[in-house]
Amino acid sequence: KGNVMSWHVQYRRDAIDHLVRLRSPQAAIAAACRLIDGGCDVYGIGTGPLTDSIDRDQIAKIYAQWAMARPVND
Repeated sequence: KGNVMSWHVQYRRDAIDHLVRLRSPQAAIAAACRLIDGGCDVYGIGTGPLTDSIDRDQIAKIYAQWAMARPVND
């Protein structure tokens, strides 16, 4: 089994920093968008080192696209 690259989502909830690791970019983006919906401050999505993350502006753009693509009853 090869070296599987994991994706990370860094977020802040109730003034505490959290980190979750996921297996795919799709899973990381979906998790980040659900966290934003839940009122969390998502400040990093990426692979490898935690400093190698998509910035907040890009996260906001991804979230806006995700929110628009959601079914109305979601």
